[in-house]
Amino acid sequence: MKRIGGNAMVMKEVNINLVRKIMKSKGEATKQQIAKETGLSAVTVGTILQQLLQTSEVKEAELCSSSGGRPAQRFKYNGDYAYALILFPYEAAGQIIIRSTVVNLFGNRVFEQTDEVDDIDVACFEQIIDSLIVSYPAIRAIGFGLPGAEWQGEIIVSDYKALIGVSILDDFRKRYGIPVIMENDVNAAVVGYCERKQIQSDGAIVYLYFPDRFPPGAGILINGKLFKGTRNFAGEIANIPLGIPWDEVKSTTIPEQIEEAVVKLVISICAVLNPDYIILNGSFMEQESGRKVAEQCKQKLPASAVPEIIISEDFTADYLEGMIAQTLATLEPDIVLSKVK
Repeated sequence: MKRIGGNAMVMKEVNINLVRKIMKSKGEATKQQIAKETGLSAVTVGTILQQLLQTSEVKEAELCSSSGGRPAQRFKYNGDYAYALILFPYEAAGQIIIRSTVVNLFGNRVFEQTDEVDDIDVACFEQIIDSLIVSYPAIRAIGFGLPGAEWQGEIIVSDYKALIGVSILDDFRKRYGIPVIMENDVNAAVVGYCERKQIQSDGAIVYLYFPDRFPPGAGILINGKLFKGTRNFAGEIANIPLGIPWDEVKSTTIPEQIEEAVVKLVISICAVLNPDYIILNGSFMEQESGRKVAEQCKQKLPASAVPEIIISEDFTADYLEGMIAQTLATLEPDIVLSKVK
């Protein structure tokens, strides 16, 4: 969130963003309806709409029906004015795959593809992006979903060794000249799950992801915002010294051993964050497992510390939805006016 002093240009940008958000949420609206929703004058809204019409971000829709007098003009937001590209790698049947999704400003998918690659490095991303930007020149933002952590522009933790130490964000921003973000897979998943299920909390929400080949990770929302810690290390829960051999736990066929390990982890997180919700996802986690974990937590924690425990059965959907939300957010700067001292 940018906090800057107010002047004419800043106020203009703030007002444009207000109109843009109302138009996107409603799809269609009249000038008078937008003025009422934003608190702006009809004259200011009219000026902004004319500007958005010139760039095709807004289009004229059908006139309102009228029982008398001049019918009001309706305006329609053009979701295809700009696109966002989301890419993230995953593994299936031992093969590394990059999933690429192009979405419009409403978050609707306009294109999707998967590419098999031998390894994950900068070159394999460039090849895919270069091709898609030719096909979809309206792409205005790029989002990478990658497991691991980034600090001061460089990837410091990653399952893909060729990316460690790479300034992937700066490199791609310079190459393509548009906003580029990178998000940890489980950070994106907690955002995406809450978007999909319309879950909100003024406290904490924690998403625990147990991938088959790698240690578990956590995504943390506090007051609706991702919490990554001072150096983006928050959520690296495999480093909590609980003495749990996660590789053995995830490969066991004994449900009780899995549940015991998950309960230890959940209790540790509750002792630190006391979240309202804990979302669990892993190939070995089923609804019955979640119920048993919740029951054991109720026995070992005070009632005030027991979160609602939820099983998510679709990590990919959570991941993609979160990446879409995070990437589209780069095209809507959150500007807050404050006094300049």
